[in-house]
Amino acid sequence: MDICYIPTLFGLPEANSLTELSTGHINKTFLADCGNKKYIMQSLNSSVFCSPQAVMQNISRIEAALENVPDIAVPHFIAAGDKNYTVIEGRIWRIYSYITANSNVLADAAAAGRAFGTFIRVMEGHELDKTPAIEGFHDFDRYFSKLAALNRTDRCTLAALDRLRDTLGQVFTGSLKKRVIHGDAKLDNIIISNTLTIIDLDTAMYGYAAIDFGDLIRSVSRGKVIDTTAVSDITIGFAQGLAGLLSADEVKSLYYGILWLTGELAMRYLADSQREVKYFRGKSSSECLSRAEELLRQLDMFKAHSDEIRKIIYSNMEKTY
Repeated sequence: MDICYIPTLFGLPEANSLTELSTGHINKTFLADCGNKKYIMQSLNSSVFCSPQAVMQNISRIEAALENVPDIAVPHFIAAGDKNYTVIEGRIWRIYSYITANSNVLADAAAAGRAFGTFIRVMEGHELDKTPAIEGFHDFDRYFSKLAALNRTDRCTLAALDRLRDTLGQVFTGSLKKRVIHGDAKLDNIIISNTLTIIDLDTAMYGYAAIDFGDLIRSVSRGKVIDTTAVSDITIGFAQGLAGLLSADEVKSLYYGILWLTGELAMRYLADSQREVKYFRGKSSSECLSRAEELLRQLDMFKAHSDEIRKIIYSNMEKTY
């Protein structure tokens, strides 16, 4: 089937034009112009997602949970019959109305922190399908083992990552609560329109709140010097969104979430730099190595500023437990 006709399966006009969007590493994403309205049309990558159907079912549950939450929204996926997706030639397709960002208002760190904190709080008590969205996603041990098996990483780097793995194992124990989290919390996944819209819900999963917090801090820390203002703003917003949900142990784990997600992403880029078939499509081996080295420098920066970051976290979260 010509993909221009796919919108008709959702009760929409045929697409006059389709523009492929290059953002994202996993799914094929198009901006579809259907008559006088624009839509985001995506094909889920079934080689990455363990069960695309479970992903879409989880998205339906998230939509329902956040339906009447003020100030926070998620995209509404249009139904094709009794499902929020359709299957064409073995591929899952979905579509939702294009969300126009307010060009006069940039997604700031505090707003992003508040959005993801609210997401975790609102999803408390709501169940997701326990099928993992991506096999081994946010499994630090698994990423480390795969990288070590390639046997091409500098020994000092591998030893430092192994020490971090041991530290994380002591912090994130079976006694620390797992909650429904977004799983890919970053500034790019917030759109400010009439409200704060959280996008890219495919990775929603059971995990530690520190994963979303850590990924968000990592995503706004791209320089050589730590941006304490951004760290503080994210923490303030995250605390506001959570409204006291986290335990004392969870608050203490937030700093380690930063180390976890920065180290994890560094390992993933290091592994991609050493193999032909890459997760980060469109990236060359040299680009992957450069990004990994940048992340490793940031990891060292977060460690060097441990006391400062923890002080920011505790001072802004102390009223939550």
